[in-house]
Amino acid sequence: TANRVYTYPDEDCTLAPREVTIVTKTSTLNNIVLTDLYKLIRTNNAGANDLRIPTNTSVPFPTGTQILVVQYGAGQTTIAPTAGVTLRSSGGKTKIAAQYGMATLIKIDTNEWVLAGDLTT
Repeated sequence: TANRVYTYPDEDCTLAPREVTIVTKTSTLNNIVLTDLYKLIRTNNAGANDLRIPTNTSVPFPTGTQILVVQYGAGQTTIAPTAGVTLRSSGGKTKIAAQYGMATLIKIDTNEWVLAGDLTT
């Protein structure tokens, strides 16, 4: 509406848009590690592969962590929580639907994550 003043942060603000760093994982069993924080994980395997979400005790990601995942290889990527981790998604879907499909993981509580994107069962 009219008469609103918006102030934008300067270029040194940590909230400013940045290029996403890409991490490639090629094994059939991959673990999310602390250095994956706020990155794009590119799974690249010809066969089916799992991307495991560790417990907070193993890898203490801060609540609000966001990790992007793209299935780059032909093998279907399943996002798999380890024991003690709750993964929430629409319809319980945990697999990226097709090659080049993408999903986003967001940590919403100590051992609770939400998964959204191009998913299937």
